[in-house]
Amino acid sequence: MACSFLWKQWRPTERGKPVRSPSSRATTMRLAFLFLLLSGGGLLAAAASMDTILPGEGISGNQTLISKNGAFELGFFTPSVVIHYFLGVRLRNLAGYSPTFWIKDRVYITVTNLPGAVLELFGDKLYIKEAGASLWESSVAGNGSSSSGAAAVLLDTGDLVVRDQANSSRVLWRSFDYPGDALLPGGKLGLDTATGTNVSLTFQVSSLNGSLRVDTARRNGFVLTIDGHDNRGTFPDWMVTSQDNGRSLLLNQPDTASSTEFLQFKLGQVSLLRWSPSTTVWMPRWTFPSDCKSSGFVCGDFGFCTTGAGGCQCVDGFKQSYPEQWEHGYFVTGCSRSLPLSCEADGQTEHGDSFAVLDKLQGLPYNGYDEPAAATDEDCRAACLSRCYCVAYSIESGCKLWNYNLYNLSSAARPPYSKIYVRLGSKLRSKRGLATRWIVLLVVGSVAVTSAMLAVNLMEGDDSAIYSMTQD
Repeated sequence: MACSFLWKQWRPTERGKPVRSPSSRATTMRLAFLFLLLSGGGLLAAAASMDTILPGEGISGNQTLISKNGAFELGFFTPSVVIHYFLGVRLRNLAGYSPTFWIKDRVYITVTNLPGAVLELFGDKLYIKEAGASLWESSVAGNGSSSSGAAAVLLDTGDLVVRDQANSSRVLWRSFDYPGDALLPGGKLGLDTATGTNVSLTFQVSSLNGSLRVDTARRNGFVLTIDGHDNRGTFPDWMVTSQDNGRSLLLNQPDTASSTEFLQFKLGQVSLLRWSPSTTVWMPRWTFPSDCKSSGFVCGDFGFCTTGAGGCQCVDGFKQSYPEQWEHGYFVTGCSRSLPLSCEADGQTEHGDSFAVLDKLQGLPYNGYDEPAAATDEDCRAACLSRCYCVAYSIESGCKLWNYNLYNLSSAARPPYSKIYVRLGSKLRSKRGLATRWIVLLVVGSVAVTSAMLAVNLMEGDDSAIYSMTQD
């Protein structure tokens, strides 16, 4: 992975007007400042060695570790608009296009106060602290602590390792053993013999859980589990290398040094994605499964699986979020609303929200919840409309509502069928259109008034003529 970067070294500055003082006072000031540099903990130590944390050192707040090759940075990041922060790794050369490779324990390591967050190394363990309180500590593999002290290093692969300073091959802990839903090249699935950890990918959204683990019974085999259902597949030989008699699978480096790739597990699909500079989109090189016959989750949010053909399409009123990815069989990015909801546009739509029926479904979508207070269709519809985040409802077996997302939509080949009502938006009102309408109305009104006045004048003239003829 080739990349270049510029780094401006952090240097402390002093503000304010210069003050003349005796040389002894200046010497004392210099010594005090030198003491701060040497004992300032993680804040200054991290700047001096960008890829390494030594015992007693750390990074805090929005500081990051940067790998020696400049390709990766590790720090506290926030997903999307969520206000919480988690420990993760990013690709520095892709700016806003890089995914974040979260450390698996982010489910339990939630930082809410970024300035008070610290990642520190004490002894042989990494610690995450917030405002002095310990939130998490890493484990120690093998026979316990190192003999000469440990160091935490962000490697050029994006792997954060805690290892023996005297023997770098002795790894006490590594972040690659605790991936979230993605794996970088050089990472393993299955048994890591160096640490004794069994590595798998996991996916979690709301109450939906999934996992991807090695199937040792088959060459390059894996088991993809989503919502409790297993789907077995195999990785191609060019993609992984089998190690330790098939107990682990190493994700190979890209075939060209300039390429950037990673393995992504999302909803019901696992894919090897490669960055495309020309389209600025992550494009799939390989996906499993290639259709949605095994699970409607493959079609993503507001995606609909046609069971017979096994193809994905968007629900009416929605469009593919990333058409380029859909063209190559990567469907889990789902669909986006074509028109905004009235509540999202502060009521500036041409008309209120409506509902479209989606019938002949194979069961109801994932994760609907009951609304006991709504007894009729009208009540259920009103309950959905009263919540801007409600996207669909059903009255099949009492009122059920769906919030934010619609997952696992599939057509049924035969009865029994299910039916839901999907909430649709409307076009925004055109300010220019409204102005044009008023102009037209004014013009038409003016013409009408003028015509009326002319008609009156003509009538008055006609009456005079008639009167004259009668008089004669």
